[in-house]
Amino acid sequence: MESTRAVSRTRGTVPTWPAGPLATALGLAAHVAGGGQAPAVVIILALAALLGLGAVLVERLAPPQLPGWAILAASAVGQQLLHLAFAAFSTATAVSLPGHDHGAGSSPDVPSSPGIAAAHSLHLMLYLHAAAALTAAAAAAQWTRLSTWVRARVRT
Repeated sequence: MESTRAVSRTRGTVPTWPAGPLATALGLAAHVAGGGQAPAVVIILALAALLGLGAVLVERLAPPQLPGWAILAASAVGQQLLHLAFAAFSTATAVSLPGHDHGAGSSPDVPSSPGIAAAHSLHLMLYLHAAAALTAAAAAAQWTRLSTWVRARVRT
């Protein structure tokens, strides 16, 4: 019983769940800045909650000191999953289904080949998601310092 108290004192002094919403916000900003569509707010909140839960699980189940490469790898996987979720759940679609107009006019024709501009936005989105992963990993690696700094700024 004594060892459980020692673990709870060293871990859990700073909440780790905000790392999930932070990574989601960074990923959403990268996705939209790269030319992607934003999904509905409910989807974004659900993804933030899931990543927050994942951050708490990593804090509880991982060794006390994770190596930097493990934090970066987890952040990169998280950004990849966020990109896929944002792309899958985006509200705008380029292809309309027959009979599903729901009173709206027909959608404009979409070119069959995306061209060079789409390739550049794909690279831009990749770079922005990589930057979001690096920023989230840096924040996770320095989470105690970052949360102490934020708490000091909020109190004043």
